[in-house]
Amino acid sequence: MNDIGRYKNEPDLSLNENIDAPSEQAKAPAPSPEGRHRVRDFGVMSLICLLILLILFMSGSLVLSEVLVSLLIFCFAGIAYFLSTEPDARGRGNVESPAIARPQSSRESASSYSVSKVREDLISILTAYPEPALICGFDGRIVASNQMAADVFRLPKHGLGSPIIRRPDVLERLGQIAGGAEPDPLEIEIAGTPDQFFRVELKKLTLLGEDLVLIALDELTELRRAEKARADFLANASHELRTPLTSLAGFIETMRGPAKDDPASWDRFLEIMYGQTERMRRLIHDLLSLSRIELNEHLRPNQRVDLARIVTEGVEALVPVAQEKGTELELIRSADEAPVYAIRDELVQVIQNLIDNAMKYSPAGSTVRVEISAGLTIEQARTFAGRRWPNAARISIVQNRTEPDAQFAVFRVSDEGDGIPREHLPRLGERFYRVDEGRDRSVGGTGLGLAIVKHIVSRHRGGLMVESEEGRGSAFGIWLPMIAQDPDSKSENITSDLSEN
Repeated sequence: MNDIGRYKNEPDLSLNENIDAPSEQAKAPAPSPEGRHRVRDFGVMSLICLLILLILFMSGSLVLSEVLVSLLIFCFAGIAYFLSTEPDARGRGNVESPAIARPQSSRESASSYSVSKVREDLISILTAYPEPALICGFDGRIVASNQMAADVFRLPKHGLGSPIIRRPDVLERLGQIAGGAEPDPLEIEIAGTPDQFFRVELKKLTLLGEDLVLIALDELTELRRAEKARADFLANASHELRTPLTSLAGFIETMRGPAKDDPASWDRFLEIMYGQTERMRRLIHDLLSLSRIELNEHLRPNQRVDLARIVTEGVEALVPVAQEKGTELELIRSADEAPVYAIRDELVQVIQNLIDNAMKYSPAGSTVRVEISAGLTIEQARTFAGRRWPNAARISIVQNRTEPDAQFAVFRVSDEGDGIPREHLPRLGERFYRVDEGRDRSVGGTGLGLAIVKHIVSRHRGGLMVESEEGRGSAFGIWLPMIAQDPDSKSENITSDLSEN
């Protein structure tokens, strides 16, 4: 009984020790798999090294002193390797310490990751958007944008802090949105070469609990250019028609008034009136031609014609006109045939316009040369058309994408006139544009001839190049893609141009 009482009264220390033991063991960090791998690797490496030394000693390659020195070196190297690869030495000690030191680090890390991920997704979406777009705050500070929007607003590529919109008109709309209003779309103009026009839409959105603004831009540059071109066209056309009409009205009033009883003056007045009516007729004819060509410019011609034959016939038809003006018209033909897909009447108009312009601006006694060649590569065609004079200024008015192995037919019209000043070359081909207003009207030009040529060449998927040197003359060259011919079909004749009409 006493023994039982003794056991009842005395605390069971062994039980307490057994209870506390697991908690003490739990506090001791268990060896990590990486630590066990290190021990295993080091043991295997030691055994291999000892085996190698033993073999060398038994074979007589090493003496006992050399074996001992080698063992000593291996021991130092092994200890250095073992200590340097210890996880704590590489900064990977207790994994739980950061969590104990900063209980909120995982939450902050997740939040930071989510914000960064959302921003990357926004940039990806805006980059895929085909128009300029960006997201910003009410103060204009940009959160994300695509490259097109950065170019429009000229945002810096590098710098401290977030880029900011600095246009007052856009910032005013952002202020209206911050006040709860929904502003109307805004149209802005970006100065440059050339100027650009954009319609700006601003919409409020909420992202991760923050109020932001989505700004989307729709480019209106081509629309505004078309509107300006149409307005200029109407203004120029009305001016060109008003001038001869005013002249006709003045002469009619004179013939009905002061010159009513002066029949001798009537012949002179009638001759002037006839010239003005011819000017209006040519203008209306060119306007209708240009309108028809522009309407069908997207339709590629499919008639098979011989460009060499058309050029030859065009030169022959204009020889009498050149003789009347005291100009020599010379044809240099290096190709017997040049089959192309084209509209015959339009090519005839191109040839007549270019030769007629050359004769208008050539002095008496000079020569207008018309050259034609075929079977050229694109680089050869461009050289033949407008890269012949070393000191000349030149420009490509029309260029079209070409096939790598395509061949081209080229014709070039050059004169020996005064030449075109360099600053006028970029505007050649514009409607009603004249290098010399007074001279062009005196020779009967409408200002539409080269514009017609440009649109016809564009429809035929060809190219147009101009080179000019003051004091030497000007040259206009055109190249058109040739029809690919099979070897067996080269001997076949091209369909008669007359039958194609």
